[in-house]
Amino acid sequence: MPLINTTEVVDRHNRPGATSRVMIRTFFINDGEYTDPYQISSVHVFQRSQNLSPSSVLNSSGTVASGSTSSAAMVFGTSGTGILGSDTAFDASNYSGVAGATTIVPNPAGTVQSCSALSGVYKLAKGEFACVLDGILAGSLSGVDQNGTVMQNTATAAREYIDIWTVKLVEASEFKTFINYFELFDDSFLSITEPLLLRTKNKLFNRQVILGSKTDLKIGTEVTVENDRIDESVKNLFKDSVVTSATVVIKKLNEDSSLPSRVTAVSSTNVDITSDDTIIYTLDTDTALVSGDGVTLDSDELGTRRGTYALQVTYTVLAEKIVSPLMYFVVK
Repeated sequence: MPLINTTEVVDRHNRPGATSRVMIRTFFINDGEYTDPYQISSVHVFQRSQNLSPSSVLNSSGTVASGSTSSAAMVFGTSGTGILGSDTAFDASNYSGVAGATTIVPNPAGTVQSCSALSGVYKLAKGEFACVLDGILAGSLSGVDQNGTVMQNTATAAREYIDIWTVKLVEASEFKTFINYFELFDDSFLSITEPLLLRTKNKLFNRQVILGSKTDLKIGTEVTVENDRIDESVKNLFKDSVVTSATVVIKKLNEDSSLPSRVTAVSSTNVDITSDDTIIYTLDTDTALVSGDGVTLDSDELGTRRGTYALQVTYTVLAEKIVSPLMYFVVK
């Protein structure tokens, strides 16, 4: 599972349960690159069934109307100005996941709100931001809207929701909103009458990597339920979102007899897992193949960075720890 400051969360696309810590994540892209906006004001969560039309919650300027916040199921924000580069509240280390770590109080002046420990917005990487809808805390989670009103979390039922991000892209621009969707499920619990027989198969989609590039290595995972007596509806639940706790290991295969035959360059848990169980590791050839990632790399043992590499993933599926066969790619 992904982590925010050592706390496990469930991505919005991985069939999150209503009692899960749900990572409501979004990416900002400009001119083909991940980019930080100038300022993030808030993230409002509304029930989708009650707000099928954006005009039901937005004003004429295209931002969340102040009169609509009372119907929000939850509001996330920063404890400072919301300006990237100066507001330290975006630091993911602020997230505690523990109720009572921060007291949230209304602030009519609209300046600083104490909400960074639970109901903040956190920067995970350049252009990548998230907030955590904590179904474990449920109604104990609360945020503060733009009117200074404390909003108790009511997004605790299994249904569809919308999340509205109010953002200023550049300093001179006006605030605008980005609307996304997610769903909470109550069928993440199930009962079966025999142990599950699962079979997994992995495939590395990348075959070549160019030296000097920064490339997402994508490892697909196919999960098959081999029990004949289990209903197809249950089997379908295991087609998505069953892979957790993935680690990627990459080793250089040296043909030079004066060098070690295999040299580990990467051993990293810094991976993403998509809703279809694809594991993604970003290989930066200018760093990982020079000083290592998760390991200390001796460049003299590595030899030239060009050549054949073996990749292996380790991950968890239910109670099983899966170690994939070696998969190969070439750095040219």
